[in-house]
Amino acid sequence: MVTSSARPRVLILSYDAIDIDPRVIKQVRRLADEYEVTTCSPGASPDSRVEHIALDPDDVRPRGRWGDLVDDIAREREWFRWGYDHVPLVQQTRRLLRGRRFDAVIANDAETLGAAISVAGAERVHADLHEFFPGLPVDDTKLGLRQRRYWTWLITRFASRVRSSTTVGTAIAQRYREYGLEPGVVTNATPFRDFAPTPTGRPIRLVHSGNPFRERGLAEIMRAVAASSADVSLDLYLTYNPPTDREQLVALSDELGSRITVHEPVAQAELIDVLHGYDVGIHVLPPTSENNALALPNKFFDFVQARLGIIVGPSIEMAGIVEERGLGIVTADFTESSILAAVDGLTPERVDGFKAAVQEHAAALSAEAQVENWATAVSAIVRSR
Repeated sequence: MVTSSARPRVLILSYDAIDIDPRVIKQVRRLADEYEVTTCSPGASPDSRVEHIALDPDDVRPRGRWGDLVDDIAREREWFRWGYDHVPLVQQTRRLLRGRRFDAVIANDAETLGAAISVAGAERVHADLHEFFPGLPVDDTKLGLRQRRYWTWLITRFASRVRSSTTVGTAIAQRYREYGLEPGVVTNATPFRDFAPTPTGRPIRLVHSGNPFRERGLAEIMRAVAASSADVSLDLYLTYNPPTDREQLVALSDELGSRITVHEPVAQAELIDVLHGYDVGIHVLPPTSENNALALPNKFFDFVQARLGIIVGPSIEMAGIVEERGLGIVTADFTESSILAAVDGLTPERVDGFKAAVQEHAAALSAEAQVENWATAVSAIVRSR
């Protein structure tokens, strides 16, 4: 850990483990040489150059009978401020950082914002919002709708007060303007890899990596590839989150035959090298929630750095980049038949053309071109001391 009182002090706060969060790790790596960085999150230290203050999600202190009763009343009557002040991670943050002084704070996601403001003041806080919180999917129940109102309250109560903000895409930034924010954009881009595209052979090898959530439309992709008239295959590197959804996709793979293979998940540090052996990355994400409709996920940029052609659905952010830069195919809609039509249209020559376009734009779509927006925001806060 590097410590130097001559350098401005920057806090990076997250309620997810920073050491396994690709987006927040990029904040740490960009700022650690320039500032005296303290990270505060669950999990281990993300970088040897920083001081790390670990939060414990399991440290939930008993509230007692009367405390539980007041909490129940607060939830029922939507006393959101009371509820927020009694979130265990918020209480830990305030307790562990009491008396510390920071020149700037990057607060990741909505629930960290009130704690960050308590620690440093709103004028010292930059909010990095990884999703559109008022549009997070909830159950259509009294409890679910109350949760949505709570997420919205976090944005209107805290995010609208901070010095500056960023989010993951242009469409989400536009939605946040309805809530009084003017966010910049830092996409979930992958660090630049100095690869050359591989020649496309036969079969054309399609690939997908990520979580096996049922609502992500992977079954439709698998069926479309299995039914295609083109000479293609599909490999899926799927996590076990959730395990039941993964089991169903493994069973479907067995049913569909040898074109479809489900593999064990690959560590992020190895993923780009594994993907580089394929030809086309595919991610046709049905708009089952507002955040899915506006998504511009890590895997899209993983495909770019692996120098793959890309197939996506007509999701506004992903489709816009693919069409503007000629990186691949945008399906007509999110159905199996539209995916089948896109896959049927693949030839080695066409895929090589997509790969050449990806090669041309890989540097512009890399993390190195994006993280400077965080650096600029932090510098502006520090200079205003």
